[in-house]
Amino acid sequence: MTLPDTAEWTMPAASGARDYLVQVSVPDAPPPPGGYPVLYVLDGNARFPLAVTGRDALTLRGPFDGTAPWLIVGVGYPQTRRFDGDARSEDYTPALPGGATTDARGRPIGGARAFLDFLTRRLIPEIEHRYDVDDRRRALLGHSYGGLFALYAALTEPARFSDIIAISPSLWWGDGELYRLAAPAGGDATNVRVLLGVGGLERARRPAFAEVAGDDDTPRMCDNVVCFADWLDEHRPGWQIEHRTFAQADHGSVMWPAMQAVWAFLDPPEERDSPRRRGRQTPAGPQDTDLRQDGDEQQKGTVTGR
Repeated sequence: MTLPDTAEWTMPAASGARDYLVQVSVPDAPPPPGGYPVLYVLDGNARFPLAVTGRDALTLRGPFDGTAPWLIVGVGYPQTRRFDGDARSEDYTPALPGGATTDARGRPIGGARAFLDFLTRRLIPEIEHRYDVDDRRRALLGHSYGGLFALYAALTEPARFSDIIAISPSLWWGDGELYRLAAPAGGDATNVRVLLGVGGLERARRPAFAEVAGDDDTPRMCDNVVCFADWLDEHRPGWQIEHRTFAQADHGSVMWPAMQAVWAFLDPPEERDSPRRRGRQTPAGPQDTDLRQDGDEQQKGTVTGR
């Protein structure tokens, strides 16, 4: 799919083992004084068009106003219509302690470290060379295995991305491998903003994970996204963590309602209503936190660092 004001090219990994399709959409707004913030979108073949459409539709304040000044970079695979199952299985999954190299389906796994190196050492510098961007504001968006990878990136190199968005992340991977990565909190003072989201119809199907109750090593079960949000709050107290449940969405459809939450997260009212975006400033409405709504509305919870 070709979208207006976009560019694309193919970039090889440093090892030469795989090529990546890079797609870039420039917003219809001039760069802010510090440069464009950048949203990197995994599974770019399928998700890049949705992210661009979301930015252009959901952040437009009026027929003659601009959209959010976010540059969007899709990271996908050449000659792929939507998803490359083998490639994403390898790129988005962390290595397991036992050294397994394939999953039960025979797909390669465990290449997250190499893929993160591609992003940070090759792609991000190339984007910063080609475009006027703000190196202090980078967001990473992933769904399913992509959400797993986004959280892996945050936990292993928290200074690389200021904002992490993980929709329906595969927290079951490696029997909760991310919990082991999150456990050694240390003195990490990096301020990362994290948005976790999941479809309400996924709850009956996705595995629940263990939350240790107090000092007891015996776990109790809880919804895995809410549980992981609480876990991050405990082990990364400087991070700002939010979670959403999209009541009528399943694993395949969740990205559609999630996109509205993504742009509300990246482009909050105080930024949308700034003089840079509009001719006048409109007071932002009250901020809702720890809100639960039934029916077809989103269920929203906010966990902030203690």
